[in-house]
Amino acid sequence: MAGTLLLVDDDRFFRELASDMLSRRGYRVIGAEDGPRALEQASLTRFDLVITDVMMPGMDGFALTAKLRERNPDQEVLLISARPDVKGSEMALRAGAADCLTKPVDEADLFLAVDRALQRVALRHERAQLRDENLEFARYQNLHRRCLEFLAYPDLEGLQERVTADLAAVCDAQSAALWLGDDRGELVLRAYRGLLDKQFLVERMKPEGPLAARLREAAPWLAWEERSPVLYVPLVAGGELVGLAQLSDPIGGEFQPEHVRQARVIGDFAAVGVKNGRRMLALQRLGLRDRDTAAYNLSYFTDYASKEIYKARRYGRTFSLLTFSIDNLPLVRVRLGTADAKKAVRGIIRALSRIIRDSDVIAKASDQEFYLLLPETDFFGALMFVRRAVAAVRDEADVQEVEAKLPLALVGGASTFPKDGEDFDELVHRCRRRMDERRASLQRRLLLDGLPFWEEVELLLGTPSSPKLPADERAEPSRRGKVSDVLFDELQAEIARELLRDPGARGLLYVGGPEIRADLPIASGLESAPPEMASRIYLLGRRMDLDSHPAVTPVFLEGDDRFTRHEFLFWLSEHASYALIQRRGKGATWGFHSSDTAVVDGLITKLQAEYDLQPY
Repeated sequence: MAGTLLLVDDDRFFRELASDMLSRRGYRVIGAEDGPRALEQASLTRFDLVITDVMMPGMDGFALTAKLRERNPDQEVLLISARPDVKGSEMALRAGAADCLTKPVDEADLFLAVDRALQRVALRHERAQLRDENLEFARYQNLHRRCLEFLAYPDLEGLQERVTADLAAVCDAQSAALWLGDDRGELVLRAYRGLLDKQFLVERMKPEGPLAARLREAAPWLAWEERSPVLYVPLVAGGELVGLAQLSDPIGGEFQPEHVRQARVIGDFAAVGVKNGRRMLALQRLGLRDRDTAAYNLSYFTDYASKEIYKARRYGRTFSLLTFSIDNLPLVRVRLGTADAKKAVRGIIRALSRIIRDSDVIAKASDQEFYLLLPETDFFGALMFVRRAVAAVRDEADVQEVEAKLPLALVGGASTFPKDGEDFDELVHRCRRRMDERRASLQRRLLLDGLPFWEEVELLLGTPSSPKLPADERAEPSRRGKVSDVLFDELQAEIARELLRDPGARGLLYVGGPEIRADLPIASGLESAPPEMASRIYLLGRRMDLDSHPAVTPVFLEGDDRFTRHEFLFWLSEHASYALIQRRGKGATWGFHSSDTAVVDGLITKLQAEYDLQPY
């Protein structure tokens, strides 16, 4: 049985004699003349057995044995002494020596003692190997069980939480986050846990540049961010990127190679699980659709909405609920027949289905009312969707065919979590209130939808002899008449202050007039605007005296004399809607102003169409 031995004795003759005997038996022997040198050798080499003389100057064999066993409690030590009383003595046993021989040492006794010691070393090694193999097998079994559960997890939302928790557990990470791919190809934050602060997590990221190169490798990688290790784990199934996990704050201070290996296994199975979960969700949805319209039934929609509310509360997210109603569908059914009524409904659902994302859900609430749920959509985004939805419906061939016989009275309302409510009933109630406001809106009562922009402007402005605007207590106020000469400038200044107070709020502002000047209150008020301002501000006019501006986009409209006679301001945001149109005369300024959202949105839509401006 080969082994590496350390022979310690201050007697050079004995060292050489014993070393020659042991070397002939195939042992590798290293000699040392005293205790300190023996400890130095032991720090450089792991010895299967240490053979040491008891009586040595400075550090004797007992002290050396104690030092060696402090470093390695399993270190085998064989004592050799010229004194016969040392063999089997209490001091030798207490020091931890396995055996003790007396000088002169018999060659057979030496070989027997060395063989016994090395057999014990081999047994300990086998036991430790078996223990490590059992632990490794248990870890593998645990990992295998976790991975199999991913493949059979019934709920996609729960699976996202489970993947995050299991990755953190197998990698001893105190923090974890998970992004999953959406229908746009972007990675969207879906789950996080541990010591992470959500405000420092990216909500969306595009897999491009260096990140895309890393993701194509489909293997975990380590990075150091702010002097802390971070482990990134791509989730790839069948060559398709499904998501990306981030693990940080390892308990041991660093991630080990074993963590990286296990994270890759978890990531591969998690990617398949997420992909299967999406397929299962799609299959479930197929059986929950209305036969006539292919919209989901209300029971599925409310269940989906309750899950979205839970996610929004858990992760501080937002989503929007939209309601659409064909108010005159009963009249369509009576005048045109059931077939045309069904054609109109199917056309509307087809148009809406064409513009929604994979994560959006349409449901049929009644014969003439539909719900839409838009995850990760704020109130301004919902307003923009309502506009796009109405335009898409008007472009649908079936709808156009029906409207050629009888126009459809389509009205929509929007509400946003948590701004308008924190449960489903509150959000629906808020949607219906906004639908009532649109029904009572000046936009509908004056039939403004079919008018071009400037015709609507002239109609709303009217003249001093024009009749009063129709009023409805459910609608937001709209007024025409004489206005203050400074109102136009004061409104610009106030809106600039509001935009600076909340630069992250999304919105649209159009300011039009004869000239685009740097001294306009909106331009001068936003000189200090941060570059990340979310609202978009446009100045429109026939003449321009404005260099580049950090927050304002000038639109030069040479040749349109109507800008010399009119000034207007249209503001639509998550928190406000306002329109001011005025015509300056010799004696006074005549104007129209309104906080009716439908009117403001209609004016902006027509202005964009009139001058081919980019919609938000």
